Amino acid sequence: MPRRRGVLPFILVAALFGVTPRAARANEKQVCVTASEQAQQLRNAGKLSEAREQLAVCGRNECPKLVQHDCAEWMREVLAILPSVVPGAKDAKGRDLVDVRVSIDGKVVTEALDGKAIGVDPGVHTFRFEAEGAEAVEEKVVVRQGEKNRIVAVTFAPPAEPREPWGGARPKDGAAAPPIAAYVTGGAGVLALGAALFVGLGASADARDLRATCAPNCAQGDVDDVESRYVIAGVVAGLGAAALATAVVLFLTHDRGAKASASRFVPTVAPLARGVAAGAGFHF
Repeated sequence: MPRRRGVLPFILVAALFGVTPRAARANEKQVCVTASEQAQQLRNAGKLSEAREQLAVCGRNECPKLVQHDCAEWMREVLAILPSVVPGAKDAKGRDLVDVRVSIDGKVVTEALDGKAIGVDPGVHTFRFEAEGAEAVEEKVVVRQGEKNRIVAVTFAPPAEPREPWGGARPKDGAAAPPIAAYVTGGAGVLALGAALFVGLGASADARDLRATCAPNCAQGDVDDVESRYVIAGVVAGLGAAALATAVVLFLTHDRGAKASASRFVPTVAPLARGVAAGAGFHF
């Protein structure tokens, strides 16, 4: 009995080591057969990229010879009809870009462009190109079966210029004053013209009263008061007109780099005996 107990563990160990390799080989064979079956189904469905992956599994040396032979033959057929594309990208100046992420149907296929072809299933695909500092570009492409090394290239638009919070374009160096300056100057001109009209109408009403009541023997002080208000109205009106002209110039030249010209717009007002003379000019 003791001898039998000593021999039994060796028999069990030998049986275990004899069965394990067989189970592993059987499992490996099943993996190969399953991969070959899936490859056929994927090829028939037009999913050539996935079919290629399964054919690589069933074409290994570990697989049965018959399965290897069939998978190798199918692999040649799939590679012959599998389309390929070569993605490319340029900037707004026509220069090639390298650091570009490319996605096909939402799946990233490369993080940088190197000029190499990428296998893709036949059909309609959405290519998305992303580069730092530029707006992403999407391109919908119909890839045909058997089409090789098709170039799919895009051009990134130049970055949009930043905008100021008030909505005007950011002025460049040497550019004219922004439109808001034109609005403020124009508003001041309108107010000045309104004040001049008010003062002038008042002076005209008083002049009519003097002519109707005491002319030509009216008090000199009353006459001087009316004339002074005419002068004030004329001066204010001239300034208002000059401000409006300045506003127009600022508005028309703010985006043409004419700040220097606008800043040299000089309104002039000269008092006369019974009013003022207003004018404006540019200095070059």
